[in-house]
Amino acid sequence: MKLHRNVSIAAAALLSLAAPLAIARAEPPVRLPIVMHVAEQDGMPAVAPDFIAERVARANLIFAPHGIAFVVSEQRSLAAKHAAQETRADRDALARFSARGAIHCFVVRSLRDVDEPARMRRGVHWRARDASGQHYLILSAIAEPDVLAHELGHFLGNREHSETPGNLMSYHHTEVLPFLDATQAAKLRRALQRYLRTRELVPS
Repeated sequence: MKLHRNVSIAAAALLSLAAPLAIARAEPPVRLPIVMHVAEQDGMPAVAPDFIAERVARANLIFAPHGIAFVVSEQRSLAAKHAAQETRADRDALARFSARGAIHCFVVRSLRDVDEPARMRRGVHWRARDASGQHYLILSAIAEPDVLAHELGHFLGNREHSETPGNLMSYHHTEVLPFLDATQAAKLRRALQRYLRTRELVPS
């Protein structure tokens, strides 16, 4: 029993020494810039001041295990005519405000489902239907805290939805922090490597 106790103490001591070394070797997260475009109506922004900060903080919590952090590099005002996103053309019109180097997110008052017009959506990852190749996020004012992270998951290589409850790409929510499985994490890494290589995204 004494031998086992000594071994346990020695193991604990080695772990306590190794922990700071592991932390020291850990690579800092890749900091991806997000440009936020907030629609205005009657001189007021579509969302309250803390709306964006809360959703970015939530996304950072979810993506931290994957070595990614999102940083709002700039916030711009978006004209009132873009506040109600009703059609595909409305979504395409946002491409002119998007550019390479950062993730562009458009925060609007309302976002109609273009396939089911009776339905209002909370967020979407949209690819402009022109030769620009631009793709960006559109977030509605009714978006819950995890919607931005979900759409960022689409942006970063995970186009498909999941049927697994609690998965970030699922519509089935649970009380646990949303997660990506191994296959989704691999897609994320490949997409991120491609974006960094082509400078579609330039870390801040």
